[in-house]
Amino acid sequence: MNKVDIENYKDTLPKPDLSNNSASTDNSIDPDDTWKAVKEVMRMKIDNREFKTWFNDVYIENISNGVVEFSCANDVQKDAIVRDYLQTLKESIEKTTGINMMLNFSIRSEQSNTKKGNKYEYYNASGSESDSSKTLFSDLDKQREEREKAISRAQLNPKYTFDNFVVGSHNRLAEAVASAVVEELGVLYNPVFFYGNTGVGKTHLMQAIGNEVIKNDSQKQVVYVSIEQFLNEMITSIRSKKEQNFREKYRKVDLLIIDDIQFVESYPKTQEALFHTFNTLYQSNKQIVLAADRPPREIKNLTDRLRSRFEGGMVADIGVPDYETRMAILQQIVEETKIEVPNEYLKLIAENIQSNVRELEGALNKILSLARLGELPTYDEAAKILQVDIESKRKKITPKKVIDTVSEVFDVKITEIKGKRRTAYIALSRQVVMYILRTELEMPLEKVAREVNRKDHTTVLHACEKIEGMINDDSRFAEKVQTCKNYLSQ
Repeated sequence: MNKVDIENYKDTLPKPDLSNNSASTDNSIDPDDTWKAVKEVMRMKIDNREFKTWFNDVYIENISNGVVEFSCANDVQKDAIVRDYLQTLKESIEKTTGINMMLNFSIRSEQSNTKKGNKYEYYNASGSESDSSKTLFSDLDKQREEREKAISRAQLNPKYTFDNFVVGSHNRLAEAVASAVVEELGVLYNPVFFYGNTGVGKTHLMQAIGNEVIKNDSQKQVVYVSIEQFLNEMITSIRSKKEQNFREKYRKVDLLIIDDIQFVESYPKTQEALFHTFNTLYQSNKQIVLAADRPPREIKNLTDRLRSRFEGGMVADIGVPDYETRMAILQQIVEETKIEVPNEYLKLIAENIQSNVRELEGALNKILSLARLGELPTYDEAAKILQVDIESKRKKITPKKVIDTVSEVFDVKITEIKGKRRTAYIALSRQVVMYILRTELEMPLEKVAREVNRKDHTTVLHACEKIEGMINDDSRFAEKVQTCKNYLSQ
């Protein structure tokens, strides 16, 4: 809530009389109206789950003589609020009323809890709200509407938030960086460059930054765009002779988020426009967040000046989620949908889909779709549903496609992979081809050997053992192999 909004409504609230020490209630400030307003302010300051956990059944019983009397359901709730949220609550009350008040807390009896629950459940049914209350809630509704409009203008998906971003060992650093960016926009880490394979959550995390910034201040100018859209808008502006409009759109923002930045390698003119936009924002201490499927040093045909700027802030990778994280993601989706799905089904999905969060969610959605219709499949049927997907993907992957993909990712010619040269890097690329043919396509050893012009199947066994070991020992190498797999699955 910005200062203007606060001033608009807090002046409408009568101030309590602090001149005497009487214990009587100051009826000029309604506890119910005030608490409703305070809760709206609190929701902008703390995580939604935290709010529901600790403040869902807390109430203001009385406001008098500069003291706000709160009632809590139990000691655990009271202790947590006093320990972790006291200052935030105090600030929210001051923003709502314009008065610095003292806070007291008490525990309600079980009978009081029931009465209070009924009172609040039917509160709006009895009597009309005061004029100050109407003004107050009108301003809060207006602010909520402004946030929604700002999110829409920024081209953000409101579903992508920090609340539903599951943190694991593979993305902990990236999530910490994203949270720090929100706290100190354009100051601490600038630019931020996230990279990782397709479907690991880069877009979710970037958009969560944008949504959180707007949530904190809807007046902030935020733009989320893919590099392809950036290019198309630039071309359109040139054709329509509105280049100044294009420049203003991207250079007068507080936060610029660009996705799939790796595709800029194919467009020198776009690189030039991006370079000048980058410099303008950076010099104005405006935040820049970028994402790609590889780190800046591996983006081909990128100008040195742009590469150095990409690497000048914080570069954070988002890896492949481990089994525990995949299970947590699935469990969260099930919890949000409120549809009961046996845990064995989730384990089945988490064990079979390992590299791509989007595929993970897609597989679960198939099960959920049937469950919504009251037709939850048996475990065997669920396994078949997943197997159909796996088999259909395998049919699309040919040995030629595997060789072409490894050739591109490892930057080795196809003739060298199939040739007789045995330099270390060429041999390694050849072994990756054999490993993928064997593990992903489940081809017989002899057939794998023939695909790379080798006669002995023991060569394939040796290659698979070596690549498996390197994947376990070298995370950078593991990412390159995973990149090959992701390209094959697209």
